[in-house]
Amino acid sequence: MGPMKWQASRSPEGRDAPALGDGLDESAWKVLCESTQAAHRGDARAHVAPLLRYEQETPDDTGVGFYLWYLLRYRVLQILGRRPSREDLQMLAERFYPQFSALIRGNQRQLEDTLLTVFAFADDDRKVSGGNAIVIGSAALGVLLDDPKSRLTEMRPHLAEWWQRNKAEFEGAQRSWQQRK
Repeated sequence: MGPMKWQASRSPEGRDAPALGDGLDESAWKVLCESTQAAHRGDARAHVAPLLRYEQETPDDTGVGFYLWYLLRYRVLQILGRRPSREDLQMLAERFYPQFSALIRGNQRQLEDTLLTVFAFADDDRKVSGGNAIVIGSAALGVLLDDPKSRLTEMRPHLAEWWQRNKAEFEGAQRSWQQRK
């Protein structure tokens, strides 16, 4: 599978009003849930299909990527009960690689690099970004969740609170990047 081309800018205003009134983009959330639940089931095609559809429908949107970044951090913290070390993330990659390998061709390092990137431990030459971060990140989240539907429902309010506190920073960075494009 080739890299996807997610770009750093927002979709047009008003595209999808948040259904729960929590400020999250409902389309991005739905895609994330579909992809993550399929990843949990080990269904590689169903895992990637909503991501590809979303990219075609909203090529300039990065909501899924931001949401994934937060949710991966949140889930790792839930599993460990504390902030992880580099070694903790390597251990998680080893533990969850068998399920992950059913979704992503490659080796354990892809999962490890994704977790290291999310927690800012990855060396520059190992950072996962762009479309690869979204595809690999959603696979990682799917295998890390023990019950995706209920866990994602439980995590949504935390994500929404974080997004409300931080979205101006992300949107500012996106505008700056878009101007340089």
